[in-house]
Amino acid sequence: MTPKVAYLPDNTRGRDFIVGDLHGCFDELMFLLDQVRFDPACDRLFSTGDLVDRGPRSMDCLRLLRQPWLFAVQGNHERLLLDALADPEGARRMFHRVNGGDWADDLIDTLDGELWSLCDEIAALPHVIVVGKDSRGRFNLVHAHLLASSDPVVLWTDQEIDTQAWPDTGGIIDTLTWARTLAFEAGLAAQTNARPDFYPGLSLTYCGHNPVPCPVTIYSHCFVDTGAGYQGNVWVGDQDSGVPMHLTMLERLPEGGHAVRVAGSSIATGWLA
Repeated sequence: MTPKVAYLPDNTRGRDFIVGDLHGCFDELMFLLDQVRFDPACDRLFSTGDLVDRGPRSMDCLRLLRQPWLFAVQGNHERLLLDALADPEGARRMFHRVNGGDWADDLIDTLDGELWSLCDEIAALPHVIVVGKDSRGRFNLVHAHLLASSDPVVLWTDQEIDTQAWPDTGGIIDTLTWARTLAFEAGLAAQTNARPDFYPGLSLTYCGHNPVPCPVTIYSHCFVDTGAGYQGNVWVGDQDSGVPMHLTMLERLPEGGHAVRVAGSSIATGWLA
């Protein structure tokens, strides 16, 4: 199966925001959108995927897919949900349940019409989003990594994404949605407030999946998932970072960087990618 790539133009009418993995944390998202006075008529919100599981309001997060201002990539938890719906009596249903999917038990058992009606929208989510393809402000989104090889680390470039130069072998979608190769290095970079690091030929790429104490950019990947939906602190390898799990949203700035906004705080901290 070939990854789906969606292309969107630059936003010339309003602002763009990027939010990390929601995992059912609908109230925290609404808080952040209220803080920035999000205007659905002209602003856009990009999601790194994993709208569901673990948090208390997974269905409300899924309903956001019907909003014209939300643009999400497919995460591994969307894939787990689709697998559970396709295998309601089997191992894939159990795997979803033990990974935070117990919220869907009654809905799956009763063949809930609304959940099933959202299936097509979930399945149609792209694996990669490209914004402003030929502009200086281009950025990409993926759930995990744009990883072509892990040893040594080789990433897909903008040109390879645009020409669909994916391998003929299977597994590329698993990598885009499940990879953790860069997770430990990203966590360390976040803890040490490392300067942004960019990979040749790859525009800034926002990603989730791997929680970090705060947003950080390595190999052109800006890690935005800060652990929403989990309890306790963010861990880096086997070390407790001391930073509580939380939801983070970034606001794109005209000069190409972004400002950070964290649920629970109304203060935006300038932070350039």
